[in-house]
Amino acid sequence: MPSSNPPSSNSPSSKPLTIIAQVQAHPGKEAELLAAQRELVAGVVKEPGCIRYELHVSNEKQGRVIFVESWASYDLWQDHMKAPALAAFRAKAGHLVAETILDQMTPDL
Repeated sequence: MPSSNPPSSNSPSSKPLTIIAQVQAHPGKEAELLAAQRELVAGVVKEPGCIRYELHVSNEKQGRVIFVESWASYDLWQDHMKAPALAAFRAKAGHLVAETILDQMTPDL
């Protein structure tokens, strides 16, 4: 999954961060990608700052999954983006991904 820009100035990196990541598999690679994504979740949930890392399978579009992630801060999410679990996933299954869309959100407190 690609890294994204830091939060805007009205959402400091110390605030909790929610990520919605939409991932689309290449046609015919859906099952292989989903298996790799399930392995990824098992590693990521142990990372520092990970509050939630859930994998949801679309009922509407074949091969599309949505990751719903909650991180203690932007900085800890950035650490995750460089962590061994994600690096291993990219090496093993990155070629199975047709498209990834990330959306960063912070609480409106």
